[in-house]
Amino acid sequence: MKHILLLFILLSSAALANTPQHNSHYTHKAHSYVGFHGMALILAGDKVLASHMPLYAPPHNYQIVYEVTTNDTHLKIIKKALNESLKKQSQITISPTKFDLNLLINKLTPTLNTTVFNGHFERGGTALFSTKLTFKNPLYVKKIAITQPEKEEFDLIKLSAGQGLVIHKIQSKPSYDSLSLVALTNGKYNGKLKCDAPVTTALASKLKACFKSAPSYLETRDFAVN
Repeated sequence: MKHILLLFILLSSAALANTPQHNSHYTHKAHSYVGFHGMALILAGDKVLASHMPLYAPPHNYQIVYEVTTNDTHLKIIKKALNESLKKQSQITISPTKFDLNLLINKLTPTLNTTVFNGHFERGGTALFSTKLTFKNPLYVKKIAITQPEKEEFDLIKLSAGQGLVIHKIQSKPSYDSLSLVALTNGKYNGKLKCDAPVTTALASKLKACFKSAPSYLETRDFAVN
């Protein structure tokens, strides 16, 4: 009987040793989302927002928007660059060093080493400087759903009592990623969260007509059919 009990204990211990252990902070497989995750920066009032540049394929298949900050000197430079980019209809992007996107998916607040670019960091953008960027406030986290809806779908997040951000929900190809700042009245949006606009070269103009302001960020190339 003692030998049978000992054998049972040994087998149980071996089974426990081979059982994968999960970190309570993460809901995804460990390290499966570790990589380079580029982001676009936009200026929303006195806030700087970072929007993950998603793709259909994992580990990039999440739309994520955070409020970010850094030291006073670099924050002023970033805000100045964003103001200038609005006039030139260009963009400011960042390329953090390799990190686990689960940190943002799970709405944590990491500080990451990043390089700030004038232009798209993968499409000829110019590196301006490097800084430690703190992801201080998660505003929007949603996994891309590959669906074929009958109409475009948008989400609205409140940034302040007077300003909101309209986010286009990326769906099946062809689709697009867009961020549009809109006016709120006492925290409420008086417009409609719809824009029946096909993906064409006139998309930016149609979004501007729908939401009364030019999109602060618009990407179609990564979501085109070809």
